[in-house]
Amino acid sequence: MRKVLIIAGFDPSCGAGIVLDTKVVRALGEFAASVITCLTVQTTERVYDAKTIDPDFFEYQLQRIIEDIEPDSVKIGLLGSEEIAKVVLRNIRRYNLKNIVCDPVLKSTSGFEFGEDRFVEFLKSEFLKVCSVITPNKTEAEVIFDMKIENFGEDILNSIQQKMNKMGIKSCVLKGGHVDGYLAEDVLITQTEIYRVSAKKKGSTDNIHGTGCAFSSAFATFLAKGYNMYDTLKQTKDFVSNLIHNSIKIGKGRLVLNP
Repeated sequence: MRKVLIIAGFDPSCGAGIVLDTKVVRALGEFAASVITCLTVQTTERVYDAKTIDPDFFEYQLQRIIEDIEPDSVKIGLLGSEEIAKVVLRNIRRYNLKNIVCDPVLKSTSGFEFGEDRFVEFLKSEFLKVCSVITPNKTEAEVIFDMKIENFGEDILNSIQQKMNKMGIKSCVLKGGHVDGYLAEDVLITQTEIYRVSAKKKGSTDNIHGTGCAFSSAFATFLAKGYNMYDTLKQTKDFVSNLIHNSIKIGKGRLVLNP
């Protein structure tokens, strides 16, 4: 059994964050361990507040778990502060962790901001370059690459690729679930190649909580299984599309995934 380490925040509605991540990994037949970065006051309607874990205590948890289970891949979600991000970066290097998937959570759909400008700049200048792949949503990608992303045209994708090379970002997945049309196209951009993967939409992501978390945790799981980056994207896209199609209503807000 492969082992996936989840580094993310806690959502008490369990529609996103570390609980959903763990459910996704288990649904794909592998083992998930987790280290919590941040506690939130959150429902299916919105995020109300967030408090990061003490960085020293967080690092104590992280190191003991890494040394014990020796993960095959790592999914990084909500970090919440520059201090927590620095701890994660330090230990990625210390333990030479591999198959690192980063979902760079900067702002909730309801508008709650999880990091200050200094935190965002640290991610862009230092943190993201150690990750195997990043999986930002449209808004996050626009912040990271400092550009508008109106569509997935060749000019835009080539510009992103050039910026990735300058920033040292190895790979990026742009997700097309919010783009109009009956097809949902995701794009994998590496420093040398651009791959497109399309599939028929099985539902809209606009009113569903946790799709970004599920995508990145599934991606980390398929990497742990030994898939290459392109096949991992295809497998992840199919898995998450089915979750979206079967999403359920549990609260007063958005639908949730139920792997």
